[in-house]
Amino acid sequence: MKVWQIAAGMSGQDYRDLFYDHDVMIMGGNRYGSALETDYSGGKGASIDNLVNSFAHGPQPGDRVLMRHSRQIVGIGEIPTGDQNQYSYEDAFQTVYGWDLRHARRVKWAPRGKLGPLAKISLTAARQPTFTRVLQSKLIEAALAAPSRWFDRPLKRKPSFDTSIYNEEELGEKLFSAGISNKNIQDIYAALRQAANLESWYRKEGSGERPSEHEVISHITLPLFLGLGWSHQQMAVEWKNIDIALFKRTPTNEDNCVMVLEAKGLYEPLGNVLEQPIHYIKRHGLAKVKYILVTNGLILLVYARSGKRWSSDTPPIAFLDVSCLQKQYAIPKGTNPVRTLVMLQPSSLR
Repeated sequence: MKVWQIAAGMSGQDYRDLFYDHDVMIMGGNRYGSALETDYSGGKGASIDNLVNSFAHGPQPGDRVLMRHSRQIVGIGEIPTGDQNQYSYEDAFQTVYGWDLRHARRVKWAPRGKLGPLAKISLTAARQPTFTRVLQSKLIEAALAAPSRWFDRPLKRKPSFDTSIYNEEELGEKLFSAGISNKNIQDIYAALRQAANLESWYRKEGSGERPSEHEVISHITLPLFLGLGWSHQQMAVEWKNIDIALFKRTPTNEDNCVMVLEAKGLYEPLGNVLEQPIHYIKRHGLAKVKYILVTNGLILLVYARSGKRWSSDTPPIAFLDVSCLQKQYAIPKGTNPVRTLVMLQPSSLR
């Protein structure tokens, strides 16, 4: 019996609910599609291809799996028996906070909080691969000591999200039904098309360098928010060091600021990015800010206050993947492109 560990996200992007709700673990590294149809082996050391190969073919029924968040062990599970319960390639996870995590395995997770001796142990290495076998004897001993009764239950259902992609007509009908005008719908289309075209150009024919956050703001983010109905007067770029501040009305002062946006360069990861905008909100006394948005041009994550406080560990409440307008996203629950676009209209924040 072996012991493995799997990452369940990062600060501000937490997959734990997904793991627990569906008895799965998921990971990325999707260069070739399913690991049952393509050989991922042969990479060097801890390459992502080797990790995918190990994920697909390594764990056996009865093996234990540690779920971690950063270096903290947050859950323990067991690989179930049955061929149908092993590795699969799931389109439901083609965009999880913008990551393609379609490599999936079934795991019976112990009830939340059931860790036993594992609760007092942290992973020793500061940087851990997404998925790997555990070799630390103390961890192995504690994992194997978990009682079998924690996993003695039927498997939960796999997710059954609608993974089809909105075409422009379908998206337009949904946005119109939600109260967005035809003029704004056409502008939203144009902004989304421009974002997709630019991404393709940067990736295939550009200079080879990732565009800066300033290009992301000017070429992708501002056109989308103009399409949503925000005026130029309501959007201030580099206002008090905030990448974009959005105001419910003029004058553009602290009392009227309702959203702040933190931008990164195209493709840059969006984990651990909340601390800076939270600092600006506190520093400038922006008490009316309802949402913090973070974007790298293609991915847009929406965060809200937890009670009266902002926390860098708060999970997103909404999500948009410009390159994948999927009718249902895996997380946050109930999120889809229409819901996210509607909630970001100026009229929704007054």
